[in-house]
Amino acid sequence: MTTIELLLEQVRATSDQNGWFVTVGNSLRGLTAARAAWRAPGLDHSICETLAHLNYYNERHLRRLRGLPLAAAAAETVDTFRCASNLSEEGWQAEVQRFADIMTNWCRYLEQRSAEGAAATSAIDGSTWPSVVAHINLHNAYHCGQIVLIRKLQGSWDAADGVS
Repeated sequence: MTTIELLLEQVRATSDQNGWFVTVGNSLRGLTAARAAWRAPGLDHSICETLAHLNYYNERHLRRLRGLPLAAAAAETVDTFRCASNLSEEGWQAEVQRFADIMTNWCRYLEQRSAEGAAATSAIDGSTWPSVVAHINLHNAYHCGQIVLIRKLQGSWDAADGVS
């Protein structure tokens, strides 16, 4: 297995193909806007805020690797955890779809790199692009665990979906 094939497998395993653990996409399945906006006592962020944070970094790093223009960076990491205070079902579903679209584009990027036979030597901010992708995958898995935990706390998680 090549580095690119491994990274592609990880992107899929954290975004939409349950394997050893639940993916972000599956952790969001069936979640209403009201439950996505709910914040557990003692926790810093809601599921909607966490997904906005994931979308921010997944999209930003993909654009950087592709050499595309970037919007101004968030002033603070906390600024990436922004969710509408009056979240509609349509707004929530759009944010979920945005995650799916970004991750589909990650897969396409990696498939293109594989087809080009790209070497793993190009860098971004001192890190090789495979390192950036590996950290994106770890970041997604970390926050997915938080999403599942929040769903368990609110009573909206079904253990049949992958985590008891």
